Amino acid sequence: MYNTVTDIIQSLKNKFPFFGINKTRELSRLVFEISKREKADFEDIIKRIEEFDYEKVKNSLLKRRYPKTYGVIPKNSFYLPDININADEKADLKNKNFYPKNIYYTKDVINSNLYCRIKTLYPDAIFCEIESLKSFLRENKFSVSGYNKRKENLFLINEKYDFFKPCPCTKNVFCCNYSILNTGYGCLYECSYCFLQGYQNVSGIVLPCNISEFLDIDKIKPVNNNLFDLPRTGSGEFTDSLLFDDITLFSNEIVGFFKKNKNICFEFKTKSVNIDNLLKLGGSSNIVVSWSVNSEKMIEENEHCAPKLKDRLLAAKKCVQAGYSVGFHFDPVIFYSGWEQGYKKTIDDIFDFIDGKYIKWISIGSLRMPAALKKVIENRFVENTILDEELLLSHDGKLRYETSLRISLYRCLLEQIRMRSEKVPVYLCMEDINVWNLSKFKFKK
Repeated sequence: MYNTVTDIIQSLKNKFPFFGINKTRELSRLVFEISKREKADFEDIIKRIEEFDYEKVKNSLLKRRYPKTYGVIPKNSFYLPDININADEKADLKNKNFYPKNIYYTKDVINSNLYCRIKTLYPDAIFCEIESLKSFLRENKFSVSGYNKRKENLFLINEKYDFFKPCPCTKNVFCCNYSILNTGYGCLYECSYCFLQGYQNVSGIVLPCNISEFLDIDKIKPVNNNLFDLPRTGSGEFTDSLLFDDITLFSNEIVGFFKKNKNICFEFKTKSVNIDNLLKLGGSSNIVVSWSVNSEKMIEENEHCAPKLKDRLLAAKKCVQAGYSVGFHFDPVIFYSGWEQGYKKTIDDIFDFIDGKYIKWISIGSLRMPAALKKVIENRFVENTILDEELLLSHDGKLRYETSLRISLYRCLLEQIRMRSEKVPVYLCMEDINVWNLSKFKFKK
C-alpha cells in the first residue's frame, strides 16, 4: 500500500508528462481510491484511460469513483486531497492494556484523591511535574504517530475552564440543546471513524482531578429544549464516560449529585462495559447509561478494542436492573452492502434485551467527518472500507453521504425501531430540520 502511492504517481507522470503537479495529484487520488474500492490493479486503470485532455481524464475517473453522485452534485463536492500514507502512523491494535509509562501532573493536583489513587495503581510509572498542560504542548510537538502512543502517557490536571459547556453543534443543524460535562480527554478504543484522532492535540489521556468543584447546581445549568421533558447533560464527548471509571471513580460523585437533582437528566455515554461501580451505587430514572451501537459487522471492522455488541447489551440490562434508564446511539450509521439487515438485527437485539419502557432515547446519525480526518483515517487504518463509499463535501466542510442516501438510512432505522416500540423517543444527530422532515421523524415523548 505504501509503495503503491508512489507507483501510481509515477505511472501517471509517464503517461501524462504534460500535466502539472496539482493535476497529477488529483488524478492519483482518484486512481488510488478506485483501485482500493474495486480491488483493481492501478496500472490497468491508468492503461485503460483513452483521453489525454485533463478535464476528460478527470471526469472519466470521477464517474467511475462516484457512480451514484457524479453528474448529480457540483464537482467541488468531490474531495481530492494529496495522498501521504506513512507506515509510522498506522494504529497499534494489538496493545489493549492501559498502563501508562509516563504520568505528567501539575502541582495543584498532588493532594487530590485521584492523584493519590494513580500513585498506588501505577507504581512503576515515571511521574513528572509540569507547569501546565498548555506549556507542555507548546514544548512537545504533536503528531499522529504520537497519538498512536497515547496509552503510554497520562496527564493529571485541575480543569479550570472546559468542564461544563454546550454541545458544539454543527452550524445550521437542528440542535437538541445537549450540554457536556467534560470528564476527560482521550480514548483507548481504536474506532476507525473517531473524530478525536483528527481533533486531539495531546499524545496521552487527560483526566481532571477536581470534578467535585464543578458538581454544583449553580454551575450546571443545562438548557431546556423542545425534545425532552427534562434538560439533558452528559459526559462522553471527548472520552468514553466509563472506560476509566474503575480508575477515576468519577461515577461516585456524579451519580450521588444527580440522584439529588432529579430535575436534570444526566447521561453516561459509552461503549464500555465497565459498570461495576454503577451497579454498586444503584441508579435513578434521570440517570441514563447509553451505549453507542452499530451493526455487528461494522463493530468488528471499525470499533477495534471496544466490547462486542452482546456485551454492551448485557451491561445495559444490568444497569436497568440496578435502577438506571438506558439509551442507545446509532452513530455513525455506516452505509455498506447489507446495511439494512445488519442494523435491523442490532435493533432487534436491543429490544430483545431491554424493555422499551426503560429506554430513555435512541439517536441516529450517519457517518460524517471533518474533511481533514480522511487522511488521518487512511493512514491509521490503511485497510478501512468506510472511506470507499461516496462521502462528499457538505456545506459545513464535513464529508457526508449524499442527502437522499442519508434519508434512506434514517427512514429504514426509524421504521425498524417503530416496529418494536411506538413510544421510545428517537432523534437525529447533526441534521437540519429539512432532513428531519424528509426522514419522517416525528418526535414522540
